[in-house]
Amino acid sequence: MKSILAILLLTLCIPLIGAAQKPVGETREVTLAWVKQNLRKNGPRLILTAESLTQIKKAVDKDEITKAYYAYLYKNAVALLDLPVLERKLEGRRLLGVSRQAIARIGTLAAVYAISKEKRFLDRINTELLNICNFSDWNPSHFLDVGEMAYGVSIGLDWTLGDLPESTIQLVKDALISKAIKPSLNEKFNGWVKVDNNWNQVCHGGITSAAVMIADQDPALAALLISRMLHNIPRALKAYAPDGAYPEGASYWSYGTSYTLITINVLESAFGTDFGISNTPGFVNSALFVKKLVGSSGLYFNYFDSGSGGDEGLENQELLLWFANKTGNDVYFDSEKFLGALTKSATSGYNSSKFNGMVLTWLAKHKKSTVKSLPANYKGDGINPIVVFGGGKADPNGYFLGAKGGAASLNHGNMDAGSFVFDLYGVRWAVDLGMQNYFQLEQAIGVSGLWDSSQQSKRWTLLSKNNFGHSTLTVNDELHVAKGFAPLSYYKGKDNRPQAGFDLSAVFKGQLKSAKRDFKRTGDQSLEITDILEFSEQTKNVTWAMMTQADAEIIEGGVLLKQKGKTLKVMIKQPKGVLIMVVSENPPPLDYDMKVDNLKRVEFKFPAELFKSKGQRIVVELRGD
Repeated sequence: MKSILAILLLTLCIPLIGAAQKPVGETREVTLAWVKQNLRKNGPRLILTAESLTQIKKAVDKDEITKAYYAYLYKNAVALLDLPVLERKLEGRRLLGVSRQAIARIGTLAAVYAISKEKRFLDRINTELLNICNFSDWNPSHFLDVGEMAYGVSIGLDWTLGDLPESTIQLVKDALISKAIKPSLNEKFNGWVKVDNNWNQVCHGGITSAAVMIADQDPALAALLISRMLHNIPRALKAYAPDGAYPEGASYWSYGTSYTLITINVLESAFGTDFGISNTPGFVNSALFVKKLVGSSGLYFNYFDSGSGGDEGLENQELLLWFANKTGNDVYFDSEKFLGALTKSATSGYNSSKFNGMVLTWLAKHKKSTVKSLPANYKGDGINPIVVFGGGKADPNGYFLGAKGGAASLNHGNMDAGSFVFDLYGVRWAVDLGMQNYFQLEQAIGVSGLWDSSQQSKRWTLLSKNNFGHSTLTVNDELHVAKGFAPLSYYKGKDNRPQAGFDLSAVFKGQLKSAKRDFKRTGDQSLEITDILEFSEQTKNVTWAMMTQADAEIIEGGVLLKQKGKTLKVMIKQPKGVLIMVVSENPPPLDYDMKVDNLKRVEFKFPAELFKSKGQRIVVELRGD
């Protein structure tokens, strides 16, 4: 143990002095004495507490939603009893799928046991923990696997209320130290500690959970781990500022935010404070961000490596409950939608939530409050700025625009600056390809090929990642500049004719002198996109593109799209005399590209000589009938 402390002291000595990243909230250090004084004396202390269990049991009896959620967990816990134990089987370089199954299994069983005290659930938890803690390791080379496994194992130990065999309790604590905490101190495995993306949130969340579970045994070690987290988690949380727009998109908002909520809830239950993490600028506003990402089609504005599934799934409904409690605004907790997602999940076989007991605490605390409506439009500034016009079910025409700037070199980034998705009449007309299976891509182009963000990366050969697969501009048929950042240059969103603009100049460095793209809602069913370009000597041609799955017909001055009995016209207003093309991307260019039914690219191609001056405008209108 002394060697572990020595490594930790070396790890922490730099962050704890002058040049340190400023800790969240309270500036005091978490010391051994502080842990001893403030650690909850009796378990459970990891999200669940004796008080919250009493509150949950009352809510299960009296509140229909809590009762339904507990019944869902109970049904899943029973189904788990007959499943074979998990195997340490990697998919490529990841054990992540196994770690997530472990959380869902152990968390479901343990939450139900804490309330029911049925021995059959305790016995199965014991079996699961013995199995997992005897794995050779939890795959520290891909530390997300460890972070998630550490959380699952920790709640299994805590929520069983000391009823596990003493030998299992000690085995679990030893495994948390040897398979999670100790690898987190090894420079070979701990590159995540200071990064500014979801790895920081997930891994610190898991290790903080483990720290609490060994705190009674080794409070000094727990203090040092928690201090490390408090000094480094701001690196990831600063991405929420100023408006809550999570730079990695909707799917990774759910992932990163869920583990920050785990960290917040663990600290509050164990120590009575979250050190101000929940008040990080932009964090609470991120609920508005994710709600506004849902179009009238029910699909997300799924930029970067995000799925398009929308917020109908149970996981997002669970997470939004915390924000409803925090803000006192039930616009974030739609009970009908929550129960609908619960019913859908319950009827799809064993499919238990990984948030289980945590959601029970939120449901038990929830007090029905007023619904304060969301703004019609949204601006999310920051390192990957976005704007949203309209959205949701309120607009009678189902109008929704999601547009973005940013840089391809960001985590999970694409060459999509200036791109957009567009819904009208509840139909998604302009699409983003979104997430593609990582394992398959790593097999095709290699791990470094997929995750390298340099200009020469193989990532940019993929249609789902490069600018040729996005609704944006392309100059000289070349790639965007990967490190070029496109800021939000202006936003006017207070009325029903919102406008916004992005400066794309850095994205086209060496291709154009300057480039700006403006979006303007010109009517109830129309959108105008204006590109203001200044050519350079290197400018040969410009291509305006829109990706769609609609049927497309070239007409005079543009393209007529038809889908689900609806129509949309994409018309070039300025300049005239352009080449209009519809290019099929089904099948896509490469064997390992994402295959999307009926995918095509609407193109307006402009040779440089078409423009009468070096500075020119391209104006395109999208309008319904």
